Amino acid sequence: MNAATRPVVPPDPTGAATPVEFAGRLRALMDTRRRSLDSVARRSKDAGTPISRATVHNLVTAASTPRQETLVGFLRGCGVPPREQIRWLITFQRVYADGPVSPRPRQPADRRGR
Repeated sequence: MNAATRPVVPPDPTGAATPVEFAGRLRALMDTRRRSLDSVARRSKDAGTPISRATVHNLVTAASTPRQETLVGFLRGCGVPPREQIRWLITFQRVYADGPVSPRPRQPADRRGR
């Protein structure tokens, strides 16, 4: 069986423990569904839950803490059926249970010698 005939198995979100792992699974979902950033944004709009291309990018790179509605738009944009969306939403609730993730604090600049 070659890559062209091998069945594509969508990623399982339930193993994600951190926002970065969850974002990686979202990216894998987008890749297995053969969707680009633009097509996910366009399809989310067609599905009635519009998100922008930038928002899609933020989701798959863990650049910010998403809202649940944003995740639903992404999943619809990827063509995920409602029954499969439940696993993603449960994992989302677990991963982001503590609320927004703060970015790592920046280290102060070294001011020695001034």
